Amino acid sequence: MAASLAYWPAIELFADSYDFLRLARVLEPGWWHPSGYSLLLALLSLSGRLGAVTVLQHLLGLGMGVLIYLFALRLGVRRWLAALAALPVLLDSYQVSLEQFILAETLTSALLIGGLAVLLWRERVGAWRGALAGLLLAAAALTRPDTLPVLVVAALYLLVRAGRWRGLISCCAVAAALLIGYGGWYAATYGHFGYSDYTGFWLYGRVAPFAACHRYRLPGRLAQLCPPKPLGRRSHNPEYFADAATAPIHALPLGSRDQRNVLGERFAIAVIERQPLAYASVVLADTWHYFTPGRWMTADRIDMQRWRFPPAHIGRNLTRQQYHVYYANAGFRGRINASPDYALIGPLRAYQSVGYTPGPLLFACLAGALLVALGLARGGARRRHARWAALLLAVSGVLIVLIASMVAQFSYRYGLPLLVLLPPAGAAAADIGLDALARLRLRRPRLGAERVRVEVG
Repeated sequence: MAASLAYWPAIELFADSYDFLRLARVLEPGWWHPSGYSLLLALLSLSGRLGAVTVLQHLLGLGMGVLIYLFALRLGVRRWLAALAALPVLLDSYQVSLEQFILAETLTSALLIGGLAVLLWRERVGAWRGALAGLLLAAAALTRPDTLPVLVVAALYLLVRAGRWRGLISCCAVAAALLIGYGGWYAATYGHFGYSDYTGFWLYGRVAPFAACHRYRLPGRLAQLCPPKPLGRRSHNPEYFADAATAPIHALPLGSRDQRNVLGERFAIAVIERQPLAYASVVLADTWHYFTPGRWMTADRIDMQRWRFPPAHIGRNLTRQQYHVYYANAGFRGRINASPDYALIGPLRAYQSVGYTPGPLLFACLAGALLVALGLARGGARRRHARWAALLLAVSGVLIVLIASMVAQFSYRYGLPLLVLLPPAGAAAADIGLDALARLRLRRPRLGAERVRVEVG
């Protein structure tokens, strides 16, 4: 509520928010962002109020907290552990901040945890639950494409678990229908099947900071994409190379947007083939960043301030620091004016300096989930479903941030799904661990009594 009042009706991120709102107005698939989120914006535009978007997103945040609590209870987790698992999505200041943005992150997280909760609510997955899980996870992929591996993980789970054939078939059928249908809509608009025509730009931005073109020769026009500055003086910000007008892929006459996108992808593949260790190093470093202490960014990277609550002066200086409290009118009735509450901005910013989920805690949840999953290999039947749930949630979270690091770069924005996936996985792991300790304590007195009987006998 405080965030909504402080930055009413919403905060926009320059370019991204504009693109989502533009797609909501024209109702076409986006060549930069998929249109899953924009379709929701188009529906909410019927209210004529941009604030309806952020109010819904804050309600989704609360709903995710409740769902995580109920889901954890369903897995047999103790109530206090289930409550702890719900706290990150409810109290994390970066989560609350992003809920106030016109961005797809909140919807993505809601679809992810919703789909996985439906899938794992009971051990046996029937046709209807499989279909609903497939629908939600495919919708998440059409909202943020780097979540697509979660759908694959869900299908593998249904394939491995005996007696899940109806659930597997319905899940895959519904997901395929949605993904193929969107791809067909994309083809009708742009002339070819697909979901985005910007992946090549992102991949180019991923490899350009470390591409050592002086060590090898690239063919044809790919050589023109080599950054002119030497490695020591080059920007280390992938976003600059992917998006800036002065970056080679945009500044040079390399053909149409589609042609440059293809060239960027080919350049990235060529660099990765020649420098696999350098690529693996930046990907693993960015993935590990999500689990490190504090909130920090290295120099010359995405300014993490854009994910913090904007300071009061942003409301008067509309484009400072890549923010603008300037509200697009596209698709919404009448002129939309910002009406921030400056008295709330200071306390929110102060809370954000300490009110976030520590990276090491997320790593502890991940490690605990993977450890208890080892019980599956040992064949133990006790709490098997909770072990499977912890494994699926943990693997899904890691895959999302890994794919983001492989294609784009590190950003706290991309790590928000960890807040809904890893805490319930960690809670299930902790509960299983507490059960094991309780059994061990009960076993020790019995062992002691048996030894006494043996000695007396």
